[in-house]
Amino acid sequence: MPEVVAAYGAYKQSERDAIALRTRGRARLGQAVNEYRKAKGLTQQEVAGALGVVVEQVRRYEAAYRDWLRDHDGQAPA
Repeated sequence: MPEVVAAYGAYKQSERDAIALRTRGRARLGQAVNEYRKAKGLTQQEVAGALGVVVEQVRRYEAAYRDWLRDHDGQAPA
């Protein structure tokens, strides 16, 4: 049974790692969208059209970036 418990622990850790990776990736995307929009003077709708997503998704990407900054003392996702 110890092997099963160890494997379960490793599995749960891999889930946590995957969530962290996805969160960082979404924050990076939000950062890129935010910086590009500001530099080019684009609207969220223009970015959404270029990405082939709805405007709400662009809002969520940018919100993920703001959340990251809040949760990580203003440090951008690396």
